Amino acid sequence: MAATMMTRLPSSMIFLASFCLLFHVFFITNHDNSRVLAFTTTNTAKAKVTSLASSSSSSSLGATKSLVWLTGHEDLRLNDHGGFVNALLEARKSNVENDDTNNNESHVIVPVFVLDPKIHLKSKSNASVARLYNCLVSLEKEIASLTTTTSSASSSSSLIAPLVVREGQAAWVIPSLANEIKASICHVIDDDVVSNMRQSQRLTCKLLHDMDVKVHRWSDALRPKAPWAAASEAGAATTAIMPSFFPDYCNIADMLPVESTKNTVDLYSAVAAAAQSSNNNNQEEETMIKSDGVPPLSKLLEFARSATPSAVNEFRSVYSTFEPYEKVITDKWTTERGVQKALQEYCHDGKTAFANKYFIASDCAVPVSGGGGSSNIKSKYAAAAARIVRGSPSPSEGMALREAPTRCFSSALSLGALSARDALDTARNRSPVTPPLWIGDGKKRGITGSTHNNLAGLFPSDNPLWGRSSEGSLSDVIEWREWFRLLAERSLLLQERGEPATSGGEKSMAGDPRELGTVNYWRWKDQHLVRYLTWPAGKDYDSKQHAPAMLLVHGFAASAEQWERLMYSLREQNTMDGKDTTPPIYAVDLLGFGHSEKPGLSYTQYLWESQIVDFAVEIMEAAPMIMVGNSIGGGLSAGAAASLGKNICKGLVLCNTAGVLESPETYSGYTYKKKEGATTQNDDIRSHTQAAMEGNPNEPYSPVPILGGNGLDLFGTGIIRLIYPQIEQRLSLIYGNRIQNADPAVTYAIQQSAMHPGSANVIGSGQKLAPNRPLNEVLLEIDGGFNVLIVKGLEDQVSSPEVAKSRAELFSRLNPGKVIVDSIADAGHCPHDEQPAKVARSMIQWLATLKEDSMEVEVKPQSETV
Repeated sequence: MAATMMTRLPSSMIFLASFCLLFHVFFITNHDNSRVLAFTTTNTAKAKVTSLASSSSSSSLGATKSLVWLTGHEDLRLNDHGGFVNALLEARKSNVENDDTNNNESHVIVPVFVLDPKIHLKSKSNASVARLYNCLVSLEKEIASLTTTTSSASSSSSLIAPLVVREGQAAWVIPSLANEIKASICHVIDDDVVSNMRQSQRLTCKLLHDMDVKVHRWSDALRPKAPWAAASEAGAATTAIMPSFFPDYCNIADMLPVESTKNTVDLYSAVAAAAQSSNNNNQEEETMIKSDGVPPLSKLLEFARSATPSAVNEFRSVYSTFEPYEKVITDKWTTERGVQKALQEYCHDGKTAFANKYFIASDCAVPVSGGGGSSNIKSKYAAAAARIVRGSPSPSEGMALREAPTRCFSSALSLGALSARDALDTARNRSPVTPPLWIGDGKKRGITGSTHNNLAGLFPSDNPLWGRSSEGSLSDVIEWREWFRLLAERSLLLQERGEPATSGGEKSMAGDPRELGTVNYWRWKDQHLVRYLTWPAGKDYDSKQHAPAMLLVHGFAASAEQWERLMYSLREQNTMDGKDTTPPIYAVDLLGFGHSEKPGLSYTQYLWESQIVDFAVEIMEAAPMIMVGNSIGGGLSAGAAASLGKNICKGLVLCNTAGVLESPETYSGYTYKKKEGATTQNDDIRSHTQAAMEGNPNEPYSPVPILGGNGLDLFGTGIIRLIYPQIEQRLSLIYGNRIQNADPAVTYAIQQSAMHPGSANVIGSGQKLAPNRPLNEVLLEIDGGFNVLIVKGLEDQVSSPEVAKSRAELFSRLNPGKVIVDSIADAGHCPHDEQPAKVARSMIQWLATLKEDSMEVEVKPQSETV
């Protein structure tokens, strides 16, 4: 919205507003020693730029300067880096032209990283901060070695300066640095799809343009010559070219060559050659460029905590959602050299040997340390993954078909320590090609062979029925990330043009009215793209008087778009006498659904719970909220609420929720059946939550016999092929009481998501789910129990009307003082989308009954310290 408003303002007003913003940022924020932006200068270094000074231009800095702005978004490397390559080519051209005209001015490339606390540190986990630190320190050393190379190659010429690190906001720092060193060009990667980085890139580039500094954008897209890429660069109607349906995309992408890295400029040899060829007959001039340097990790973690809201720090001091193999990934694979070594080893040894060497069960649940909490805090997400590996004959047999390369390379790809093109080129051309033992793995069609950069014959559309080779698995990791990034970019471009940006927005809409949300993206664990929709608070909303914010979690096969009708009804019923008191509302796509990525991981309920918890903490800043969930989203919301605690989650609305529910009269808490001769039993476990934190040692994982992981993907593929032709018919059954709401928009959103790459693995992972925590425990036994509204569509055609009525009756006996049941006779499995007005009315009435003291109670979040 901000970008849209700026385009409507006169350029003079934009410049004035930008100047005022930057004045505030620099003089108020940077000069306040109590703020995180005011870093200590004890580790400040001086980056020396040695350049040739012409006797006729002694007032200048003696060289043409070009900035290479490193954002931390897919660009923290030297290999296959468009910014460095383009800057070097310009330097070559400049030096040749200077030689032809006897001009003694040289060209200096100045790499700069701006450490922006709001982008790089705020609400980040210890692992994310540590990975950024590792990557920056490594890059700083690599650039220093380049500087040494060029300096030794020519005693009076240094083509690339040492890395300049400065703290603050890029929109202030980059233009200020450009002015300071009289830079004429700035090279920066294309806009990210995550909002804060995207806004920073755009504002900074605009300010540089206003200063007459040329801005050269570079792309690390796999197919930069694709029709949609060309349209985007030319400002044309990208959305008319880029298909939103994955099979249609593949029909084009399969036939396009991927940008080869074989012809990428070798920076080490190129800068040495350029330095040798530069004119060195004039006196040296040494220019000092201030650099704050990369802070020590301990300081960086301290800065991160200072930049993070206190509620987030407090929550994380007692609760963690750290990912499986967090420490292994951070220590080994977040630097350019480290991940290149892993890439070579993976391709040489194959994914089976690689997985069995690095992804052992004992390392699965080991977090990155960094202070700020107890060292004994555990993660249900990591523990559930460890349970799978521990129960399998070997790690490779327990992991998903593409899990080893996904876990190894995702963080490095997001940071930019690893080039996506380089990884794909390795899979296609530098790996021992697996013999054709896999059904449909590497179909020799489209563009193949050495002249087309695809010896292995791997394509985006590859969808083998049985198994996946090592090179194919690596290719899928890269191709799938590319697809979801392009899909996100497409949605944002549509939104910026004022057009509907959701899947349903492409189709006709019928039935009850909708309020479309604003599309946003977030990288969960700083690796996997997650789409979420937002609706702003009403103009008369007061957080102290009205209901807190809401987080909506969809059900299986659905997405955030399914809440648009409920949102319309909530807004309509919260608007009285012209006053709109609707709270701010968020709806998130779970990983594996909607427009969120579908990485090749082992999906468990604790992966999704962790995603919801992290969203509430990182995006909603651990502010008080109401959680609303449907189907599996209801069960996941209940679990996430128990983890967040009542200080954050003030109540739950569960619409035809999934989840184990036992009779209140007979429920006896955690019990398990002892297995004779078992060595992993733990008699000290007293609750289902404790069991989950320990990885359910009394309920070990049993892998699929004979078929193994290949069978799970085969099962998922079979389910999709069986159900896909029936989606429209099944929706008509589910929405039977209001069939007009099962419109083409709802249908296409589900069809589109089902055909996204990775869907089969998401479905097949159902076999890996850990034992569920009963709703009896998570709703009532943690923090004294939550205020809960159960909305039950009694005509549920998914579970059956009989089961729906039985569960409604069970819920009514669960805790009458806190659990309220509203049964809707003419609604089914998705009452919020089938009867949105009735559900909205029920929610508003329920919120009004909540006592003020229950909304303000200060209760610590559920501790996972053992």
